[in-house]
Parts: sequence; structure tokens; C-alpha cells
Amino acid sequence: MLNTYSPKPSAMLPPEIPSIVNTSTSAETEARPKDGVGVVKTEIKVVATQSESSEGFERRITPKEIETSAGTFGDPSRFMQMLPGIVSDNDKFNDFIVRGGNSQETLFIVDNIEMPSINQLALSNTTGGFVSMIDNKAIQQMTLHTDTYDSKYDQRLSAVVEISTTKDERTVPHAEVELGMAGVGGSIGRPWGTDGSMFLSGRQSILHLLTNDIGMNGVPIYNNSLFRADKRIDDRNKLWGLSVTGVDSISIHPNPMNRWQTNPYDIAYKGWRNTTGLNWQHVFSKGSFGVLSLANSEQSQSLRENAQLLADATVYAEDTRDGITRAKFDGTIQAKSWLTITAGVRTAVNRTNYRVDQPLGLQNPYSESAAPVNAMSLNRNFSTFSSAEYSQAAFLLPRGMKVVVGQRLSQWAILGSKAWTPKALLMMPIFGRVAHIGYAEYAQLPPSLYILAFNNQASLQPIRSRHITGGFEIVNFQRTRISVEAYQKRYSDYPVAVNFPQLSLANITNTFGQAFLMFPMTSKGLGLARGVELGLDYRLSSRLTLTSAVTYSRNWYSGLDGVLRRGSFDLPFVANIAGNIRLRGNMIMSSRYSVASGKPYTPDNLLLSTMQNRDVYDLSKINASRAAAYSRLDFRLEQSHSLRRGTFTWHVGLQNALGTSNFYSYEWRPRANGAGVLAQEQMPRFPDGGFKYAF
Repeated sequence: MLNTYSPKPSAMLPPEIPSIVNTSTSAETEARPKDGVGVVKTEIKVVATQSESSEGFERRITPKEIETSAGTFGDPSRFMQMLPGIVSDNDKFNDFIVRGGNSQETLFIVDNIEMPSINQLALSNTTGGFVSMIDNKAIQQMTLHTDTYDSKYDQRLSAVVEISTTKDERTVPHAEVELGMAGVGGSIGRPWGTDGSMFLSGRQSILHLLTNDIGMNGVPIYNNSLFRADKRIDDRNKLWGLSVTGVDSISIHPNPMNRWQTNPYDIAYKGWRNTTGLNWQHVFSKGSFGVLSLANSEQSQSLRENAQLLADATVYAEDTRDGITRAKFDGTIQAKSWLTITAGVRTAVNRTNYRVDQPLGLQNPYSESAAPVNAMSLNRNFSTFSSAEYSQAAFLLPRGMKVVVGQRLSQWAILGSKAWTPKALLMMPIFGRVAHIGYAEYAQLPPSLYILAFNNQASLQPIRSRHITGGFEIVNFQRTRISVEAYQKRYSDYPVAVNFPQLSLANITNTFGQAFLMFPMTSKGLGLARGVELGLDYRLSSRLTLTSAVTYSRNWYSGLDGVLRRGSFDLPFVANIAGNIRLRGNMIMSSRYSVASGKPYTPDNLLLSTMQNRDVYDLSKINASRAAAYSRLDFRLEQSHSLRRGTFTWHVGLQNALGTSNFYSYEWRPRANGAGVLAQEQMPRFPDGGFKYAF
């Protein structure tokens, strides 16, 4: 959350400014008595309501929601999987798929600083991982933007997740230590003079001390740290910034003597990532302010895959390092009482140092030939530039209506391409309830590793998506809120395989434990995603609340042949029902029940698969089959005890309490002598527990 500080009372921001700037903005003013004794501070806070937003749909999440929710391990990304329009690809990782898009189509912003990923064990060019690097204690608010989101954001095709670590009130000294399934760690916060604060947190994994396999023939090892500070310089200027670092590794070693083993690859991974950024906010006048931001992100990883069935020969090796240094300026001005204008510019230097080898090629399940294909060697070290400008205007109209129009022009030197993306949103009251309808376009580069492989740099261009969205608040009472949202997304210029006309990058996920497929690509793919989302929040009493999210959606993608087929994330029906009840003695019980349509998958061509002892997909049935329905029930119990100094809180929980066998994929068993495929399942029944001491 960005705190906007006003000048002295003679140039104070008028009360109406916060309601039209951005719902994540507040204004603090300072009045000094004439006698010079004491300081009286007042704060104008923005109440985040749909009518004050410059977007169609925004979902705000508090850290308490994340912490007390069953089935999340207190991880922000896993909590996102419970929201309308979002599905998860795999319980074991915290990836989330927004409105039918690939997981890489989501942008993460922390305190106005863009981050390539907020997660540990996130493969290059992906956003999901095992657990978040952002300590839940550091989070003050999260906002999910999915619906005609602002032109100011560096573009992604599906969503933006914005995280704020800045507190509204003055920081008091505090500290916390905790132990749980996500690791052991702690945090400390301290004031910085009279107008500033500092916060430091860190965490180290512990699962590798308890087991050598969490269901993927290995256990992740990781640690992370976050440092944040903010300082009010004077009545017109404020600085704030942060630095987030994560280090992780995993060694996957399937048992070569197990004839039921589906993965014949030994995999060794090590990764490191850091994002550091600083913001300077300056108030120019009573109706305008600007924010200048500088940030640098670095991430590197080493990945080795050795084929057990080929005398441990290396079939894939990667040593990559990405860096990006950004500078951006965002300005806001209230030109009239009914008109607010925001505009900004961004420039970045992208540094790429890639060494990737696929020396033998790989057997491709999309190919009927058993011969390894697409051997490659890539060694690139260079820098390139990207830039963007945007502008947006919000008009307050009679009868409670609001119109927002915006545009963004982006350019990427790596592909020598540009993209202009407009946005328009209309909000209006209908029967006393807020309704909105919007149109927006977004553009995003394909993953850089795919761009640089083979000759793809000459044949790829930015991916485009066009959104039509609408929504309506059906009920908005003190105890009950019901809303409905609908959307349609059309994709164009999606990367697709040149040699396999049915294959689109939209349906490929990078998962630990699977061979990494690299192939020549071109930007001739299409996609279509549609859905309707229903959200319900019901507070039965001060002790009991219920939250439900129900989504019906479909998505299809084409390969080079232009035929639209089910996407890999096509789950027509998804529902999450969460309950939270406060019992006696500061005890909180929470539960979550999730149900979804079964995952689509491509069956094997059994004749060829048996003859060649490997997966050979039936290309006439791409994602044509569907597994049994998914269901999962989670519980969590928490209790807090006030001590002489501080508060001690313990919790216990159970993930997948009913032990449901939820399908993930079918994989061939190469050591089972033609025994066929074996179903890979998602998270089994799994305990949760831990404690924290805050003082």
C-alpha cells in the first residue's frame, strides 16, 4: 500500500482526492500547533469500495485470512487458489491459474516493485513454486486484479497480484518466532525515528529434516529473507523500499530398481533470486503527486537432468542468469473534481546470460518416432532494453456513473516489437448496486528461454489477449455480499510448436521431475477462455463466517493447425467453500472444502506406446479425456494464549482429511515391461501444525 503524504495544512489535499486516486492510496496530513508543542496527525483513509475503483474486479486479502485458512500452510499463493476464477494445477506446488491462462500470465508487485516471482523453487520463466518468499507477517494487504486492471501495470495476460507491506498506523516494536510445515523463522519490526519503520524477516525449510521424499522423489531445501524500510523525509517527501532474497535447491532421484517408477530422470536443481527496490514519493501540490521507483532483480539457476535408462547420460543442462534493472515514474493529478488523470513511463535494461544444452535431444511424446528430437546448444550473453508509457483518465459522471479510459504503449528490443493496448471501463449503479462492463487488451513476451532457443527469436512476437468483462453486486448487506463476474478472453499470437501442429505453449507446464521440452516455435496460436464467477461472503454471527467461490469456465487453445482444443487447465466447474468459527478460549476452527471437474488429459496411443515402451500421445485426442472429479477437505485449529509478555499461538491441521485420491497425470512405466501407464496423484492426506510466539 502506498502512503501519500500531504503538505502542511495551507496546501492540504482536499478530502475528495483519496476517493478517486487509487483505492490503495491514503493521505496523511500533519498540523503543528502554534506553540510548537506536540504534533497532531490526522489520516484520510480510502475505503476500498467497488464504486471508487478504477478497475472492474479487485479482491482484497488480509494476512489474517491467509494465516487462519485451512489448507494453505499460511502461504499467500496457496490462499489465492481459493478465489473465484482461479484453479490450481498441482496441490504440491502453489501455482495458480487465473481465468484459464498459463501460470506465467500473472504479474507480482510488492510495495510498487515488480518481482519476477515471489516463490521458492520457481523454474525459470514460471511464477509458481513450493512456498512464497514473502513472510505472511510482512503482508498488510494483498489485492488480486483480474478485471480491466490499470494501464499502469507492466502487462500480463491474465492478472496482477499486488502486495503491500506498509502499515497504516505507527509501528510499535514487535517480534515473532514461528515453526511450521513451511519452515522455521521469525520477524522483527522497529520504528525508525518518529516518521519511519523497519521490518526484517527470514525463514528456513525443515521438511528435509523430517523426510527424504514428499511425493516427488525428493524434498525442497530453501531459505529466504525480506527487509523493508520506510521514512517520511518531510511534509512533501517519503521514501520506502525493500529487498527480498531466496535460495533453494532440490535433488530428485527416482529409485532405479522400482519397476513402477514413472520418472527415469535424476534431477539436480539450485536457484537464487533477489529483488531490491526503492520508491520516492513527492507531493507537487494539493492536487497532484508522483512516485519515482528504481529496482533491480536478479535470478540464477542450475539444472541438470540425467537419464537413468541411458547410463546416466546428461540429456538437459541449464545454467541461466536473468537480471533486470527498472526505472519508472507514475504521476497522478486531479485536474477537476470530476476528472483524475494518471500517467507514467517505464524503462528497463534486461540482462541475459544463458547456457543451455540438450545434447542428445529427447523422445517427444507428441512424436510417433522413438528417435530423440530437437538436440540443441545455446550460449547467449547480452543486454537489451524495453520501455513503456501509459496514461489513464477517470471521469465521475452524473447519477453515480464512472468512466475510465486508458492506454499503454510497450516496446521490447529483444523481438524488435511494439504493442499498443487500450482499456475502457464503465461503472454504474443498477437498482442501487454497482455494475461494471469493460474492454481491455494486454500484451506479454513469451518466456525468454523459448525466445532464444533454436531460431525462435526471429519467429516469435508478443502474445496478445483481449478481455471483455462484466460484473454486478447482487447483494451487499452488512452480513451478506454476493457478486457475479463474467469474462471472455481471446488470445492471439500464442507460441506454438512448428513440428507438432497440435501443441501450444499454453498447455505446457514446467514441472520438477519431468523432462524439459524445447522445440522450434512460431507465434500463430489462438486461444479462447470464458467463464462466470460467483462470490459469496456470509457472516452468520460475530463468531461464524462462510465464504464461497463458484466458477464455471471453459478454455480452448490451438496449435499451428488452428484447431481449438481443450486447454490443460479446462476445469468447467470449480467450487471452494471455507468456514471460520471462533470457539471459546481464543480458539479458531477453520475448514475448506474444494471440488472441481476432473483434469483433461491426452490418452496414449497404446499400440505405439507399448511397442516403443514410452508415452506416445494419441494426437487425435489432445486433452479429449477427463479424469474423475477432484475433491478435498481441509481442517485447521488454532488457539492463542496471552503470556506475561507476548502471545503464544499453536495450530494443528490436516490437509485432504478424507484421503481422496485426486488425479494429476498418467505417466508411462518404462521399467514395467509393457505394463502401461500409472496414475500420478496429487497431495495425499498430510498433517499441518506449528506454533508462533509474538512479543
